[in-house]
Amino acid sequence: MKMKGMKSFALIMIGAMGLISCSKNDNASPNTTPTVTIEQKNKALVMDITGTWCPPCGAYGIPGFNYAVANAKDKVVPFAIHSSDPLSLTAMNAVSSLPRFKSSSVPRIAVGNGLTFDAGVYSDIKATGNKIIASVDTFIANNPVVVGVALNNFKIADGKISVDAHSKFFDATATGEYLLSVYFYENGVISEQQISGGPANANQQHDHVIRAVTTPSVWGSAIPISGDITSKTYTSVLNSAWKTENMGAIVIVWKKIGTDYLYVNGTHMTLN
Repeated sequence: MKMKGMKSFALIMIGAMGLISCSKNDNASPNTTPTVTIEQKNKALVMDITGTWCPPCGAYGIPGFNYAVANAKDKVVPFAIHSSDPLSLTAMNAVSSLPRFKSSSVPRIAVGNGLTFDAGVYSDIKATGNKIIASVDTFIANNPVVVGVALNNFKIADGKISVDAHSKFFDATATGEYLLSVYFYENGVISEQQISGGPANANQQHDHVIRAVTTPSVWGSAIPISGDITSKTYTSVLNSAWKTENMGAIVIVWKKIGTDYLYVNGTHMTLN
């Protein structure tokens, strides 16, 4: 009886240990790895090619661009490429110099894969913005979704800025070479701007100013054509002059055709 009692006690303890273990597993924290949803939708590139030295850019180009971005909202991927001024990023000259975006004048504004304004904009800011928005709607309507993209895990820490970029192909018949690039930009950059018909604005706010390209090539690196989600973390050194609370990230997929590059799709997000 004594031995039987000891065996019963041992079985009870084992059972109790099993119950404690089950209880601990049931209450464990779930996997906190963020899930990624990639929408089957296109956004149009809206690119303001501008210069702080350019009076029409300050008076009409920047306001028209800002009007379009504010009203088109989540249909656009906006960024500003500055030409020969303190906000210029040399690497971006390759983008603004593509034949379809190239002109001898600024301001000029590109939408998708062409120039909506190739040599100046309207003096009517709202009319400029509405023409840009019409070009955005045309691009989205005329281009099926080949590949979708998404961004998450935007972080600034230890002197670095990083974000995770994801892509997924929706067109099973897609062929060719597709490249993905991530750019970091800053909003609310204060820099003097020349203004037509008046004095320079010493406190002009510039938004969507490209600050860094995360890949050796401005066009990015090749991504596989796959119905599965492809993900990668992109990182750049943080410049101490940048205001971290104003930083954002842009992801763009380009299609390489010979020496040419076509905008395919993109999206953007801000830190806050």
